Amino acid sequence: MRELKFLIPYVVFTSFSYFFAKDGLQYASPPLAFMAFRYLIAGAILLAISRKLVLKMDVIYLTLFTVASTAFWIYGLAYVSPSQSAVLSYTMPLFSLPIAFLLVRESPPSRMEVLGIVVGFAGVFIYGIPPLVHGFTFLGMVLTIVNAVFWATFTVLYRRLREEEPISVNATQFVVGAAILFALSSFNFRVSFNLQFTEDLLWMATLGGALQFLLWNLMVRVSKVNRVTVLAFSVPIFTIVLEAVMNHSMPTYYGIAGVAVMFIGILISRLRGGISIVRPPQETVK
Repeated sequence: MRELKFLIPYVVFTSFSYFFAKDGLQYASPPLAFMAFRYLIAGAILLAISRKLVLKMDVIYLTLFTVASTAFWIYGLAYVSPSQSAVLSYTMPLFSLPIAFLLVRESPPSRMEVLGIVVGFAGVFIYGIPPLVHGFTFLGMVLTIVNAVFWATFTVLYRRLREEEPISVNATQFVVGAAILFALSSFNFRVSFNLQFTEDLLWMATLGGALQFLLWNLMVRVSKVNRVTVLAFSVPIFTIVLEAVMNHSMPTYYGIAGVAVMFIGILISRLRGGISIVRPPQETVK
């Protein structure tokens, strides 16, 4: 399992990132300002290593979908807990099947894959039953699931760009994304650069930014996406455990049941097909 050497640090860095991002939100307004500085620092680090940008249309599309994913995620995180954000974000594989069919000419989903999608969305509904009676929490849930759609899209684009040098792709993703985020957050821009915010920002820009995105890109390059996405579900599990330990609390019964059903749906949808094979360019043109 070649992806395992990337998966373990990815799980640790990503799980802690939900907590650093949640804490950092109280020092930046709008939330996109926090993400703009995250992208700028991460982009500078990766550009210093790669020393080049990849200005192709697929990379620009990748950047736009990444920025959209980040925007919906960080606004959603303002209304939900880190563990809720992690679980809802990892509905991403449920959207990757139809997106892969549209973007990389995969075969139509099988009956098992369709069944997995239905079961997975049932899990999202179960997980979301308690928040349905709380307006802002429900809004956070919707925003976070929309983030998962965009995340699924740029994950598929990573597969299309797997022939490109990964550090350069991620450098471009962050540098161009930073410019977009600064432009979007220019209204009522406010950031309090105190010690706590600096710690949050440094984590989110390095281990939770440049390295996290690079690890995800590398995993998708070396392994089938269906395998990577299933393995990456250890992120919400680890995040739930972290939150339970940090807050000395246990998830609700609805939360546990919803997570279990979602995971079952993901596993069912990945039994066959998915994005398991992406045809190389020379095979798609006859």
